[in-house]
Amino acid sequence: DGDGYGDNYEDISWNQYRAPEWPGVIISGAQNIDVFPLDRTQWRDTDGDWVGDEQMSDRADGCPTIWGNSTYDRLGCLDTDGDGYSDPDANWPAKTDCYGADAFPIDPTQWCDEDNDGFGSNTDGNDADDCPNQAGSSTEDQKGCPDRDGDGYSNTGDPFPDDGTQWEDSDGDNYGDNPDGNNPDFFPDDASQWRDADGDGYGDNPGGNNGDRFPNDPTQWSDADNDGFGDNFVDNDGDGISEGNSDVCPQTYGESIAASSRGCPDSDGDGYTDPEDAFPNQPLQWEDQDGDGYGDNVQFTDGDECIDVYGESTENGVQGCPDSDGDGHADPFGDFVAEPDCTGADAFPNDPLQWCDKDGDGVGDNYQSINKTVIDEENPGLMIELCEHIGDAFPNDVTQSSDIDCDGRGDNATGIAPDAFPLRKTQQDDNDGDGYGNNFTNGAYRPDECRNEYGTSTIDRFGCPDSDNDGMSDLNDPCKWDPEISTGIPGQVVCSITEDPNKSADEGAVVELEAESSNVMLYAMGGIITFMLAAILVAMLARQASRKKMMRERALERKAEEQFMDEEERREQWINYYVSNGEFDKARELGWVDPASLPAWKQHEIQQEQALQASIPTMLDLD
Repeated sequence: DGDGYGDNYEDISWNQYRAPEWPGVIISGAQNIDVFPLDRTQWRDTDGDWVGDEQMSDRADGCPTIWGNSTYDRLGCLDTDGDGYSDPDANWPAKTDCYGADAFPIDPTQWCDEDNDGFGSNTDGNDADDCPNQAGSSTEDQKGCPDRDGDGYSNTGDPFPDDGTQWEDSDGDNYGDNPDGNNPDFFPDDASQWRDADGDGYGDNPGGNNGDRFPNDPTQWSDADNDGFGDNFVDNDGDGISEGNSDVCPQTYGESIAASSRGCPDSDGDGYTDPEDAFPNQPLQWEDQDGDGYGDNVQFTDGDECIDVYGESTENGVQGCPDSDGDGHADPFGDFVAEPDCTGADAFPNDPLQWCDKDGDGVGDNYQSINKTVIDEENPGLMIELCEHIGDAFPNDVTQSSDIDCDGRGDNATGIAPDAFPLRKTQQDDNDGDGYGNNFTNGAYRPDECRNEYGTSTIDRFGCPDSDNDGMSDLNDPCKWDPEISTGIPGQVVCSITEDPNKSADEGAVVELEAESSNVMLYAMGGIITFMLAAILVAMLARQASRKKMMRERALERKAEEQFMDEEERREQWINYYVSNGEFDKARELGWVDPASLPAWKQHEIQQEQALQASIPTMLDLD
């Protein structure tokens, strides 16, 4: 480098600083060795930090006897944090113009402090100074800015810059958020409230949110009805009576000061405040001993007829009495019983659907019915419409209550105007009792064409005589006694049976006896007329003759009846014999009718007729 110092050397820099490709040959024992062979301004490096000792150079070592690696403010001095700025010393302090030593020798991100407040000017470094040209001690909202009250918040960010106990005001009401500071805000998020003198959690500002109507009473804060009594019910001793300034009626304005009714009104003006009045809106009622909702003042409207017994009855002017079935009609009690005009007690206290029985037949008068379609058992495959009902269909007729077909005629066969066909709406009467109805209008069920003559015909017409029971009426049956033949031209059809098979041979004898009896009667009458004026002896003889005649007639009558009964018994025995052996056709020839072929109602009717006939005494019974 031409500075007069040789390039060859054997000192430490030979190995540590000389490049391995360095040219030249080592000269043993050479003097004045050049440490910086290419820098003509430097040749010596006492501290070995590779910065020359010559001070007249623009790359002079600021600390020639102390090893260092600083590069910015001075070269070759100690740089503890390695940021290029040397550590300060007595001769080289840090400066506010940033041309001195490192103001932060142990912080590699900061080195200059322009306002000398302890916060670095490097905005990207640690604890950067937000006010680099203005000394300050703030640490919270900003770093290094002025903080008059010393609370850590800068003056510009502190809503209370002169109060070291407050620094935030979230709701902007000028009261600090710090509860331990001066004038703390008890509601830091509510700008309408800040003070709570009684500590009940409701602000003292009455015009603010949830304002405390009672700022000095921790047990009260609201008064919905504005009557001066607090809405919060207080009962610390658990006796059910409010304490303090509690309003018993918080939603209704009232001036009562009694503990049991504090702040309550007397809505109906009867002298009893609403809490004490069982009927606060009825001026004529205020007590209800049994708690059933009916007042004890019986003499007034809605008075309780049973003040000591809970009840819910409402009908017939009897309120508040027991009503077991809940239909509104009171159960019978004392002299209050069911009445025929339905103005009394419940005639059916355990039936909620019935309460009255005008005709006293035991069936309630509340009649309801619905139409229901069921299978027609008499005509398989077909349906009939009946009425499913509750209650008395005839509330004023004690003999009738049911009307299954809803035709207006009762089903009770022994009642008034009974329905001979309780399952057929189009038929009601059956004059001849043959099971076919009198109604012959269009659409009527099986109308009887011989309404006053018993008959069993079904083929050509219903209800006309059918002597052989083959279904064809005698009028159109060419063989009315032969069940095997029912069609054909009379006179051209050969009938196997031409007379009544049930007719007996003794019937002729009975006729002769009756004729003889008639002749004797005529003779006796003639004798009586002829000898009317005769003597007493003749009269006595005539009387004896008449007595003998009557005795003979009775004998003949008994004999005829016994013969008839014997014949009928024999016929029944033959019918039973044929039926038991399955010979039904022969049984039918003797007049047998299969009960299973008859409808249920007809079977019932026949049974009733048989029972009725059996109860009628015969002439012999009367004798």
